[in-house]
Amino acid sequence: MSELTTTDDTAQLEADLRRLYATVMAPPAPAGWTSSPARIAGRPRLRSRGWVRAPRRVGAVAVAVAAALVVAILANRSPFAPQSVLAVQLQPAGASLQCELPISALSEDHTSGFIVMSHGQATFQPVHTKGTTYVPALGVWADVLPQMVAPDGRAYISQSYTYTSPGHLTISITDARGTRKLLVTTEPNLIDPFAYMANGDILVIDHSRPAGSTPGPLPYWNLKSLDPATGALRSLPFKVPALPRVNSEAGYNRNSNAIWYMAFAVNGSTTISRFDMATGQMTEWFNSTDAVGTAQFVGTDSQGAPIIQVAERDIWHTNPAQRSGIGIQTMLLSSPHHITLLNHGRAGNPGVAGAFSPLSATRDNAVWLASDDGAIWLYRAGVGLQQIAKVTTSNQGAPGVAISGPCQ
Repeated sequence: MSELTTTDDTAQLEADLRRLYATVMAPPAPAGWTSSPARIAGRPRLRSRGWVRAPRRVGAVAVAVAAALVVAILANRSPFAPQSVLAVQLQPAGASLQCELPISALSEDHTSGFIVMSHGQATFQPVHTKGTTYVPALGVWADVLPQMVAPDGRAYISQSYTYTSPGHLTISITDARGTRKLLVTTEPNLIDPFAYMANGDILVIDHSRPAGSTPGPLPYWNLKSLDPATGALRSLPFKVPALPRVNSEAGYNRNSNAIWYMAFAVNGSTTISRFDMATGQMTEWFNSTDAVGTAQFVGTDSQGAPIIQVAERDIWHTNPAQRSGIGIQTMLLSSPHHITLLNHGRAGNPGVAGAFSPLSATRDNAVWLASDDGAIWLYRAGVGLQQIAKVTTSNQGAPGVAISGPCQ
């Protein structure tokens, strides 16, 4: 795979995505971003499941539909754009299911709504919304990332930035009582919400430098917890190691109460490590001796065990039209270096799970995932990984589907 000069990966992916969309119906230019502005130097960028990414070398053939940009595009679409016909074909494994699954489809109109499964049939119920995540306890579609919803589903946090001098970043919380400001900070001491933690507090990234720290990059993240009731900031009991300077990603997962690190080697292999937020210990869980190829973290089960995909080459940074035939495996890591193979084969072949979106949803024993070919998958312990449905639209090509919440 050819290499590019080290640069900000998210910016490169966005540029390539926009070039591709220029050949079809490009989405409207965003009126404003609800996330923190990218113009502020030195601030980590957040991925669609709350992953922070260090600068990374990527292949010259860039993605057409980047999972890291799904939420940004969906959040800025018009909710009243012309709707295409979205059809759902239920697969045999889904015949006994009785629930409604919220999804967003990355087709030309970015259709959102519910896949309604009942009595062996599936239909699609569209909704007009600018939200990207469905919050069942409130019955609303929120314009936030999934990790910004509280563990009990009864509240979510959002952020906005006012371009004044100094700039003001506001973190707000929305629950059954409405929306209220939780914290207001000013540049350069900005604070980014990262995720709701398992204990109900909000994990945030404080971009100010601790007093007495030496110049240069810090060897740890300046992470703190934010009390959702009072807005008080508290230090964590452990210092969380910083990302390596390049070719790495990390994100918090609530089910495991851990920060997961992925380090990508120049030969295409991946190492995955877990930082336990309860004990402060870092443990390697996966490396090239377990499986050779580029790995991606795509979800966890209810016990916090990671579900990953490993491809023989970087399928996530490959144009979807050129992904067919790439070898890909879906695995469950139940403990360090203990792998259960859930699915394997070559992308595009019947029964093979293609590249999953990182926007999965876990509830009880069910983990809902979606691949870039419009297939909906369900993992259950004791049952395995099964394809439940296939989504198609009246537009050319299969949509990339993002899971917007668990099936209720």
